[in-house]
Amino acid sequence: MTAMNWFALIGFKLSWFALVLFQNLLLFPVLLFVCWSLWRANQAERLAWLGLAATGIALDSVLQYFGVLSFSGAGWLPLWMLALWLVFSLVVVQVFSAYLQNYWLAALIAAVSGPMAYLGGAALSGHMYVSSTTEAYAALAVCWACYGVLSGWSRKFYA
Repeated sequence: MTAMNWFALIGFKLSWFALVLFQNLLLFPVLLFVCWSLWRANQAERLAWLGLAATGIALDSVLQYFGVLSFSGAGWLPLWMLALWLVFSLVVVQVFSAYLQNYWLAALIAAVSGPMAYLGGAALSGHMYVSSTTEAYAALAVCWACYGVLSGWSRKFYA
């Protein structure tokens, strides 16, 4: 296993807080970080990033359609949420996927941490809402478990 990419991990955490707390106000610096990181990545990593970002955006779109997620004043995912998927998928490729090679562990970690990130983001942002039904939590856990397995599996294409 390679050394931890601390720059990518810290950049993601700063981006997460910037987007969740300030939404579109700090969109530009986050996108600059994403562009710079992609410029440094190889072609295979860029393709994996694009696939994971598209999957995450599609996942949230479906969750929003079914009422699991909602955003105030937005008919579709707001720009800051799209940017969040871009930066999250980047850190998945550059950091997290190395730790998600055991698919059962990947599913478990993602099934717990994904919904927790949504709940934390909803509590901090004031513009994102997560349905509080048992079905919504189950849907989030299942979707994120699948995303975690996909993230670990995607590593074989670029590592």
